[in-house]
Amino acid sequence: MSSTRASSYCAACGFAQANHFSLWMDSASDVISLRIPMYRVPFYRFFLAIAEGITWALGWIFLTIGRLIGAARFSSDSSGTISDRSRLLWESAIRRNIHLEQLMVFGKPTDIFRVKHSGRTQYFTSLPLSPKPDALRMDDKVLFKEMMRKAGLPVPRSVSASKLSVAKQGLKEFGTVCVKPRTGSNGRHTYPFVHTPEQLKAAFASVKVISPTASVEEHIEGNLCRATCVGGKLIGFLESQYPSIVGDGTSTVRELIEQKNAAKAEGVEEVPFDYSFIGYIQRRGYELDDILPAGESLQLSYRGGAGSGGSNREHGRDGIHPSFIEPIERAATLTGLHIVGFDIIIPDPQQSADSQKWGFIEANSLPWIDLHQHPYSGPSIDLSESVWDLWLERQA
Repeated sequence: MSSTRASSYCAACGFAQANHFSLWMDSASDVISLRIPMYRVPFYRFFLAIAEGITWALGWIFLTIGRLIGAARFSSDSSGTISDRSRLLWESAIRRNIHLEQLMVFGKPTDIFRVKHSGRTQYFTSLPLSPKPDALRMDDKVLFKEMMRKAGLPVPRSVSASKLSVAKQGLKEFGTVCVKPRTGSNGRHTYPFVHTPEQLKAAFASVKVISPTASVEEHIEGNLCRATCVGGKLIGFLESQYPSIVGDGTSTVRELIEQKNAAKAEGVEEVPFDYSFIGYIQRRGYELDDILPAGESLQLSYRGGAGSGGSNREHGRDGIHPSFIEPIERAATLTGLHIVGFDIIIPDPQQSADSQKWGFIEANSLPWIDLHQHPYSGPSIDLSESVWDLWLERQA
């Protein structure tokens, strides 16, 4: 069961491999920006407009020079998109006769687009409805929770920690915690179910590799659900189940995982054996060679979905308990974002919200809308249709 991945593979980054230095710099710049007093003074919008103007000017200069030297161009070929999200948007644009082009730099696609419709030209990154000025604050895990908490919406207790001593205080106060970068996405260097000082020290050190500041928050048990709203309305709701095994009283954890991998369904990946996975089951109290008691269930990873050996199910708006719709849509309105995705921990989204402990853990101003199109089970939901509907409405 030895890993066959390349030596440069980072298990803590998982499926979303990226350069650690670049991640650290991005996170540091985000945290610094959020601490600038301009965010709290009346002239913030003015300074923001100046910054946006400078960014636009630099982009125009880069594109102009790039075109002159043949390094940059816009392409109308939709076959080479950089992500499934971009592919989904482009396919929908073609159906609606919206002319879309992507920026190519040195022959490689980017996530920057130019859209032409009704005599207008617009540039955007990833999604055609640009995030509003407070998008950065919503992508920040600490500030997002502060806003939701003030509005009376459920979120885990949390603390921002740039020093281990502060993280230790959070562990002491919350009991079992999840340690993750304060900003960032895709579950990189995230450590749920941390409950000892030794585990906290190791998790905190890993987070600091890609972020100067950690979010230490109360651990909530349940499935990871991704709720995506467009124009303040909940449209997609994907529930990811974690890979797990059930003990028979005689087999070791290792043997049960091998049996699970051997019997996996089509479209489901094997449970990965790397140090991140092994560390997680150790925090759950087991070693690979321990015998799992009969009838006891053991969650194997904090990464859910078929790609991690688990599964997922699309519920859509109508497939979850109605009691979740109002708080999710209220949260979307509070963010002020045209398109927003929430990561929410819920034990069972088909049962009443009041009957269980659940909470919002993150917001994403550029959500992966394609996740709702090809779930392992449940209906396929094409959110690109709703995105373009809202975009066209705002063009009128």
